[in-house]
Amino acid sequence: MKILHIDSNHPLLINQLNNLGFINDEDFTSSKAEIEAKIHLYDGFIIRSRFSIDKNFLDKATNLKFIGRVGAGLENIDCDYAESKEITLIAAPEGNRNAVGEHSLGMLLSLFNKLNKADKEVRNGKWLREENRGIELDGRTIGLIGYGNMGKSFAKKLRGFDVEVLCYDIKPGVSDENCKQVSLKELQEKADVLSLHTPQTEFTKKMINADLINGFKKVFG
Repeated sequence: MKILHIDSNHPLLINQLNNLGFINDEDFTSSKAEIEAKIHLYDGFIIRSRFSIDKNFLDKATNLKFIGRVGAGLENIDCDYAESKEITLIAAPEGNRNAVGEHSLGMLLSLFNKLNKADKEVRNGKWLREENRGIELDGRTIGLIGYGNMGKSFAKKLRGFDVEVLCYDIKPGVSDENCKQVSLKELQEKADVLSLHTPQTEFTKKMINADLINGFKKVFG
C-alpha cells in the first residue's frame, strides 16, 4: 500500500509506517494541481493544512482508501463526499491538546498583563508603568464554548488559579472536576473571559457575531 505525505511531520510517523510495510513517498513542494495529477497512484494520503481536499481532488484519487490528518480536526476535507466514496478519515484529536491548553493560558495571561504592548514600548525606551498595569486572573469567571479535548486541557491548566470555570457545549453531561457545564445564557451572564474550543463546522462558522458578543453582561479592561 502506497502513502503520499504532503506535509512534514515527526519522523516517527513514517518510521512506524515503514515498519508496518507501507511504501511512503514525500512531496512537500508540488502544487495542488501537481498532486492531483498523481494522487491516483496512492492508497493513502497524509496532510496537515497545506490545502483543502475538495470534490475535484477526491474524484482524481481513484484508489484512495484513507486520508490521515495530523491535527485535531478535518475542516479542510470534504468529509461527506470522502465518506460517500468509502474513504476512511483519520485525525488526531488528542495529539496537541496539552500544547493548546498551555498556549491558551499563555495568551490569556499575556492579554491581562499587556505583555506584548509593554514589550514593544520597553524596546523603544518607554516605561509606562501605570498604562500597562495588568488585571489579575484570580476571582474571575472563565467561560469556555466547547468542552472537548482542547477545552478540557485549558480548564485543567486553570486549576492553579482562584477562578471559576464554566462551559457551554452542545453535548450534555460534559462537566468534570475542572469545569461546570451551564447554558449559553448563564455563560453570558457570568463570564469575564470567553475562550473558544470548537471545531470549524457549518454550525460554528460565524458563531461569534454581534448578537453573541452583546449578550455578555460583564465588560472590564
